[in-house]
Order: sequence, then structure tokens, then C-alpha cells
Amino acid sequence: MSQKMIAVKVFRQDPEAGTGPSFDTFAVPWQPGLSALDVLDYIYQNLDSTLAYYDHAGCALGICARCTGKINGKAGLLCQTLVEGDLVLEPTSAERVVKDLVVDRGGK
Repeated sequence: MSQKMIAVKVFRQDPEAGTGPSFDTFAVPWQPGLSALDVLDYIYQNLDSTLAYYDHAGCALGICARCTGKINGKAGLLCQTLVEGDLVLEPTSAERVVKDLVVDRGGK
């Protein structure tokens, strides 16, 4: 039996390097209980270690809100959003991107 794969489109931009904005698409194995943050961890650990995002070190409990992003066009916490199928992951504000899914939260 083959494992179900999902397509994950991730926003990419590095203003310091002058790259982006663009999207990269990754094939990620799906399993029940997988969160959007778990998907990013998989991509970082297995497919592209240059991906910038807020990882589980913050809390992973939906308390700190560091992992807020757009999930299929709607704002939500990546650590609390369960994945049911293909995803599009974007930062909350494309104007304040530090790199990829990391945004300046300083309120400029």
C-alpha cells in the first residue's frame, strides 16, 4: 500500500538576497493528525533546509501565536491546524517578510 501524498505550496521570499516572492511546491506524506507545522518540519528536515519558519520551539500549543500564517488563504495557527489535503502556506503579511514564512512582528 502506498502512502498518501499531499502537495504543499510554500511562499518563498528573501528580501536580503533579492529573491521572490514565489512559491515552491513539495510532496509530503500525509497521515491523520498531521498539523501544518508538522508539514513544514517535514519539508525542512527532509526536502529543503533553507526554509525559514517559526518552529515548535515557541510552544506548539497555540498559546504564543508565533506560528500564525495563512493556510489555504485563511489566517490560523500552523501548530493547531490539522491537514486534510493539499495546502498553500503563506505569511500573514507579504509586506513584512523577513524570509519565507517569518515576518517582522514589530508592528512597523
